[in-house]
Amino acid sequence: MGGRLPGLLTLLVLSQGVPDYAEAMKKVAARFTGKEGVVLHLGDSITYANPYSAWARYGQGKTAEDRAVLQWMHCGARDDTDGWHLASVDRPGGRSETAASGVRSDELLAGGKAGLPSLEEILKRFNPRMAVVMLGTNDAGANRPVEAYRSTMGRIVDAILSNGTIPILSTLPPHPSRGELVRSYNAALRELARERKIPLIDYEAEILRRRPQDWNGTLLARNDVHPTATQGGTGPADAPTEENLRNSGYLLRGWLSVRKIAEVKKWVLDPR
Repeated sequence: MGGRLPGLLTLLVLSQGVPDYAEAMKKVAARFTGKEGVVLHLGDSITYANPYSAWARYGQGKTAEDRAVLQWMHCGARDDTDGWHLASVDRPGGRSETAASGVRSDELLAGGKAGLPSLEEILKRFNPRMAVVMLGTNDAGANRPVEAYRSTMGRIVDAILSNGTIPILSTLPPHPSRGELVRSYNAALRELARERKIPLIDYEAEILRRRPQDWNGTLLARNDVHPTATQGGTGPADAPTEENLRNSGYLLRGWLSVRKIAEVKKWVLDPR
């Protein structure tokens, strides 16, 4: 079991036929005016943290499809076309170009947190083909009501769509102290993705499928909101075997992001 590649559920998702979002996102893609392959990663410390981009940048066990889509994303260019670089590069104040430690969804929309530009400014500067968005852990820490969080995330999605960029939402990891609130946030994100017909990475579901009872201290740091980097002998750049994807929370998240971006490219952008 430990050597099989990759997770069965995600392979099934990728092979079930045309996703529900495909036609709607083709209409968005038709309005794109930027450089092909630019994919931003918008979020808080879970995105800014170096281990999130580790597997994409130098990880082991990549398939030919993984390598091709990472090349398309300019991974390794370390410039304004390389979204993995933009998410992890250090800027003063505990942030990168597209993510900031401690930022809430409303703060990313407005800008200013640790000097992070507003979402509108980020989109204007980099004009991405796609944008992976994980926000909400700090909203939960601030005890923002579900309705307020849902409203802000809807505005973020609208801004990305208006730019001709394909948004890819991600659910949040389980929360050790605000578990019910985060579950409600994630339900709102799933509903938003269904309503707007946009792609979704269900990170919460992928964690709970692998670690339904013992995620705290394995895929997430003990009593912490952050995924684990190195845990159980597994690091964030190790091969995505079934066993490794049960150990490193950042390996799981980075690998899922690459696979979902490849899926969206296949069904929305590639000639058929």
